[in-house]
Amino acid sequence: MIFLKQKRFNEFLNSIEEINPKTLSIRLKELEKDRLIKREVFNETPVRVEYYLTEKGKALQPILEQMALFSMKYCCEQVFENPDPIKIDKITSKSFRKYSTL
Repeated sequence: MIFLKQKRFNEFLNSIEEINPKTLSIRLKELEKDRLIKREVFNETPVRVEYYLTEKGKALQPILEQMALFSMKYCCEQVFENPDPIKIDKITSKSFRKYSTL
């Protein structure tokens, strides 16, 4: 979600289907512990907390994108409620070409 420029807890919570706030909090703490994200607290009222990718976290972006593409192409029935094969094929074929040049 951070790759999509989301950086606040509620933005993450609203964009991940059926995730429990406690689970999200635990996962964010794990990512911070592994130095994939950085948590920044702003001394405001109410307190504002934002999360940012570290360099280590940014290095994972191509890998995560390829995993997402794989899921869309080969596991779309489990990923999407009503997958449109034409749209999925269009997205994945364009994106796979991008990575085949790496």
